[in-house]
Amino acid sequence: MIVLEIIMIGLAVALCAQSAWTDFHTGQILNEHLIRYIAAGTITNVIYYSFFCQDTLPRTILNFLVIAAISIGFYALHVWSAGDSKLLLTIVYLLPGRVFWSHSDTVVPAVYIFMAVFTLGYLYLIGEAIYLDIRDHKIQKPSISTGDVGRTALSFLRGFAFLYAWNFLLQTAFPEFVEQNVMLVSLISYFLISIVREYRFYNTTWFLWLCIAMDVALIVLTGQIPGVGNILYMVRSYALVLVVMFTTWIASKYSYESIPTTEVKPGMVLSKSTVILFGPSRVKGLPQNSYEDLRSRLTEDEAAAVCRWASSKYGKPSVVIVRKIPFATFIALGTGIMILYNVATHLSV
Repeated sequence: MIVLEIIMIGLAVALCAQSAWTDFHTGQILNEHLIRYIAAGTITNVIYYSFFCQDTLPRTILNFLVIAAISIGFYALHVWSAGDSKLLLTIVYLLPGRVFWSHSDTVVPAVYIFMAVFTLGYLYLIGEAIYLDIRDHKIQKPSISTGDVGRTALSFLRGFAFLYAWNFLLQTAFPEFVEQNVMLVSLISYFLISIVREYRFYNTTWFLWLCIAMDVALIVLTGQIPGVGNILYMVRSYALVLVVMFTTWIASKYSYESIPTTEVKPGMVLSKSTVILFGPSRVKGLPQNSYEDLRSRLTEDEAAAVCRWASSKYGKPSVVIVRKIPFATFIALGTGIMILYNVATHLSV
C-alpha cells in the first residue's frame, strides 16, 4: 500500500512539474498530458480503493466533488482558465486519500491548496510588477488617488456588512460545521460576494444600509449581542475574502504591461484603453471590447489584425496588455507545499 501511495504522489508531482513547464513556456496546459495522468491515476485508484483504503473513499469523493465545484466556479468567474481547473481536478484525483483527506478535522482539506495558490499568485504579481517598474519602467501603473482609496474602503465596508450577515446566519444554523471548515466557508463567501459585486446595486448606498439593517435585525432577533471574541471570530471566518479583495485591488494597479504591437499573440488580453484606440480604424477583425479577463483572450485572427493595425493610419507602435498570472505554476507549488506538509504530518503520527 505504501508503495502504491508513493507512486500516486509521484504521479501528482510529475504532473505538477510538467504542467508548470508547459504553462511557463507556452501558456497552455495540454489535454494530452492530463489524459495520460488520468489514465495512470485510474489504474492506481482502482487498486488502492478496492484492496486497501475503502474506508477513505467517501471522504476522497467528497473532496473531489467540492474541489470540482470550486474550480468550475473560478472558471465561471473568469479568475482562471479551463486548463487550470482541469489541472487541479487531476491533481486531487491522483492524491491518495489515506495520506491527504482522512486525518483532518476539516471536511475538505483540499481547499488549503487554494489558499496557497492565491497567496503565491498575488504576491508574484505584485512583486514582479514592482521589480519590473523599478528596473525599466515597463509597467503601466494607474495612479492611486484619494478617491480610489475612499471608494475601495467603502467597498470593503459593504463587503464586511454583507458577509457579517451571511456568516451570522451560517454560524447560527451550523456552528460546528463553520468552526471546523473556516477555509471552505471563506471560499463560499468569496464566490457569493464576487457574484453580488457584479450587479450595480452592490455599489449603491441603499444596499449598504440594507446590509447594516440585516446585521442589526439578526442581532436583535437572536438576542446575541456580539462581543469582542465573537466579532473577531466573524472577522477570521471571512478574512480571506477581504484579503483577496484587497490584494486584487492592489494587483490591479500593477497588472498592465506595454509591448510592441507587432509582438501581440493569440491568448493575450488587451487593456480597455488599447481597444478604444481601434475605434477609428478600418482594419478588419480587430477586437471591439475587452473585459480585461479571460473572456477577452485574443483569437489568432484578432491577434493578426492587431499586428496589421500597427502599420495602419491610426496604428500605434505599442499596446497595453493585461499581464497573465501563471496559475498552473502556483497550483503546482501549492500542491507541493500541501504534499510536504501532509507527508510530514503522516510520518510523525
